[in-house]
Amino acid sequence: MEIIPSKTQKLIAEHKLEIGKFLFYNNVVVAEFHEGVHVTKENAVEPIYLSQKIYGEYKPIIYISHRLNSYSSDTMGYKDVIAMFPNFKGFAIVSKNKYRRMLVNLEKLFIKKPIGVFDNIENAFSWAEKVLENGS
Repeated sequence: MEIIPSKTQKLIAEHKLEIGKFLFYNNVVVAEFHEGVHVTKENAVEPIYLSQKIYGEYKPIIYISHRLNSYSSDTMGYKDVIAMFPNFKGFAIVSKNKYRRMLVNLEKLFIKKPIGVFDNIENAFSWAEKVLENGS
């Protein structure tokens, strides 16, 4: 599925990795994990490295988890992963499944940044731009 973000966010890189597909825009990373994957900080090293290489330490970024598939994640590793991104400004979850969107309540315990929950990617991009504009 092609993602059409806002006019200010242009796709600058796309990487298909073992755990999923990662789309890198000007200030936004969109992750689409594969069906059945269990995401841990260990198997997240490669997309983290790519993000650091593309954005550096200072460019503010928003992470969008585009939950097209069912997968699990190790919430205990969230704090460590977020610590690797001093420029991480917000986190969005996109899912058509209301139960997957409800999981954000658990994730809010581990992520102390602005969090948005959406049922479509376009609204997530709009929210991301507002967070970036406000410098949150």
